[in-house]
Amino acid sequence: MSRSTTPTRRPTRRSVLAAGAGTAGALGLSACGGFSTGSDDPPSGGDDSTLTMITWAGDAELKAFQTLADGFEAQGGPTVKLQVVPYSEVLTAVDTGLRTDSPPDLFRVSYTDVAAYRAQNVLADLKDASSLQKSFLPAFWSAVSDDDGTFGVPHHTDTSMVLVNTAAVASAGLGTLPSTLDTAWTWEQFLDAAGRVQPSRADTYAFAVNWQNAGAYRWLNFVDQAGGRLLTEDLKGVAADDPGMLKALTHTRDFFRRGLVPQASSSRGQPASDLFVNQTVAMVFAGDFLLEEIDGAGFDYQATFLPRDVNASADLGGNALVAVEASPRKDAALDFLAYCAGAEQMGAFCAAATVLPTRTDVDPATLDYTVRPDLMPLFVEQATTIREQLVQQVVVPDFSAINGQLADRLDAVFLGSDDDRAALAQLVAGVQSVLTS
Repeated sequence: MSRSTTPTRRPTRRSVLAAGAGTAGALGLSACGGFSTGSDDPPSGGDDSTLTMITWAGDAELKAFQTLADGFEAQGGPTVKLQVVPYSEVLTAVDTGLRTDSPPDLFRVSYTDVAAYRAQNVLADLKDASSLQKSFLPAFWSAVSDDDGTFGVPHHTDTSMVLVNTAAVASAGLGTLPSTLDTAWTWEQFLDAAGRVQPSRADTYAFAVNWQNAGAYRWLNFVDQAGGRLLTEDLKGVAADDPGMLKALTHTRDFFRRGLVPQASSSRGQPASDLFVNQTVAMVFAGDFLLEEIDGAGFDYQATFLPRDVNASADLGGNALVAVEASPRKDAALDFLAYCAGAEQMGAFCAAATVLPTRTDVDPATLDYTVRPDLMPLFVEQATTIREQLVQQVVVPDFSAINGQLADRLDAVFLGSDDDRAALAQLVAGVQSVLTS
């Protein structure tokens, strides 16, 4: 079987995400903006029967994808050639192929970017979608479908929890961490716990939140927790006067005003997971896919649920796999998507990559996770708080550009001195500029 050529030194998942600071919104991907151009060479397609798939991948993910490709070929499907590029270059590589009439047959894409490609009629409609839909959790199925069809498979998910340095817990006298959603810290209880963490060095802080790079949308967790929303219910405008959004802005600005987080952990700052690994912070909001790297840092840590306010709410992480409508091998590409979406294949991929399944009939408790299997059931429980109301807002066609505006405006909000209402007005204006352009 033909295998793709990959660098001898592949980036870690954390460095891949760090490189992604300029992706999505910076690449100009939006329903009205068209496809970006770049200097990347278009994907090589191999012979007429070979499928080409563009993806980013760390070592474990690449091995898991190759296992899927090998299994598909063993069952009589064509060879699938994996073209692995850095996360920050995926959309550019796809867009360049589309512009030069040499698109990949398939590619991996964040849920927040699916709708932008769908709006430009790039994605192939999944065959027999109705027979698959019943096996998937509704929030993830809604991220790849609309009234016109289903344009990919929700391959896996990940979500954030609060990871806590065990020694810091002991020094703060926090006792047993909340171990169920019902007992999760409220916002006030979390801030009390953070305030009790005693820095061991002058340059250490209580915590950091993972809203850097392409993760600015995770700020919307706080908005949803407060019972608010960024977009209006018809998803066509900004809910400018939403009291929940103002409450979330005040709450998250207080992280900085009270000195609980480093100034360098703003939305344009240093990745929160790096700050946790080097023990600059005692607690971190982090996704399950980072556990392998964090586990290698050499200190003990625990996990607890995201703080809650009016609602418990978590971010929509993970990725979809999609096929390209213009591909001359579209039918075979769609067959590969269906194969990847199978229960056995999904379970094996998730176990290998330390991520969560999106099928209801894949029990994460039965998966052989090699990294922190004790924590993965907690992430599974946290993922049940991913609310469809929030999902609908982060999968609109313009969301890549909205996410870029959030990153820019939140950086100014967190580090600026305007009063909260004025700061919110600036954020709202930035998002509205995307929707009206």
